[in-house]
Amino acid sequence: MAYIQEVVAIYTTAAAEKLSLPSDLKYANRSQVIQAFLRNKTASAGEISTAIGLSRPTVMKAIQFFLSNGLLVSAGKGDSTSIGGKRPERFALSGKKFFLCIALWPNDLRLHLYTIGGDLVDSIRLSPPLPESAWVAASDAGKLSETLLAKNRVCKEDVLAVSLSTAGIVDRKTGLLKYSSQSPSWGTDVPLWEYLRLYFAQNTMIFLENAGKMTARPLLLEPELNGKRILVIFACWGLSSCMIEKNHILSGKNSLIGEIGHMIIDPHDSEPCGCGSRGCFERLVSAGRLQRLLKEQSLRFPESALLRRPAEDLTIPDMFAASEKGDPLARFLVAYLAENFARALRNISLVFDPDLVVFQGDYAYADSCFDRRLRENLSSFRYFPSSAPFDIRYDRRPLSELDALGSCIALMDQFFDSPALYRDSQAADSTAP
Repeated sequence: MAYIQEVVAIYTTAAAEKLSLPSDLKYANRSQVIQAFLRNKTASAGEISTAIGLSRPTVMKAIQFFLSNGLLVSAGKGDSTSIGGKRPERFALSGKKFFLCIALWPNDLRLHLYTIGGDLVDSIRLSPPLPESAWVAASDAGKLSETLLAKNRVCKEDVLAVSLSTAGIVDRKTGLLKYSSQSPSWGTDVPLWEYLRLYFAQNTMIFLENAGKMTARPLLLEPELNGKRILVIFACWGLSSCMIEKNHILSGKNSLIGEIGHMIIDPHDSEPCGCGSRGCFERLVSAGRLQRLLKEQSLRFPESALLRRPAEDLTIPDMFAASEKGDPLARFLVAYLAENFARALRNISLVFDPDLVVFQGDYAYADSCFDRRLRENLSSFRYFPSSAPFDIRYDRRPLSELDALGSCIALMDQFFDSPALYRDSQAADSTAP
């Protein structure tokens, strides 16, 4: 994933239009110019002028502005035209200004360092369990960030924006982790933004996001999905979703949109959830629940290949692989899962009505039996169309890859859409989450 070429497809003149009031014309021009460099990487003032329809002097003024703050650098002389003449100076996004993407997940701490143009510089990954303290967890991420920056001789002042992808309910406006059932000992309204701030420069933008919403972001790059209502189901350590409408990720007043793992599907279920309820969707389709069912059903299916190793080793992809081969116990578990997913998707459809449902993570490895059973269960709801209520896609790209790409997209979006970036004196509030 060297250069994220697709990222720039979502940056058009829309960013400039946000600033296009007469009093902000200068800032709108600057936004258009930097967007053009995001699309072209290296260009002369004349090429940018032709591409976006602004005069060359106007473009050159914007280029000078970005040269002064280090976002653009000279890229040497270009070729002469066919009739000769002075070789034009070319400019490019700086390779010395950076974005840092942090994934603070259960048993997975990952960092990716990118240039602001999307070039991957370096990455590092550890597999520690989440500490009992949020402060310690953020400190671990901060210290590993310092190690990665030192290795690549990057000073913290040149890191312009940092993203943090994590489990739980994230308030992007305040930078608070409102709560995570994966780390209940952290409590509520955890100031992760404030904890991370200690490891970066004062003007570095910090952006927090729920992991499921981060991994869904790459779908925004697909032109054929433009304008569709999309439900992305994230399954890994837990279960959540991202809902996309009109190319925007929905969040809501309390940042609860998408927390489908905590929908109560069976109020009589005995297993407590980390959210404090019982019968949550997340618990009903977890690997732990499948392992329990495996033990309970072992006498009915004594010949199952799933019984040849400890139940605690069973993973959801393993179960789907066995089901694809016709294993009867695996097929029993798949039928159970399909029934529960159909119930959940029925309920979601009543309030969101998606055009497309995308499975990411563990359930992206669903076999043909699961897909068939899911569609059969959905067809029993009479208000759904006879053909299909929505399209279904199984996205098997690694979650770590989707998260890194989504995090880079998020930072480019947040950083280059910030009005403060285009003002002569950048406001101090540019560091806000």
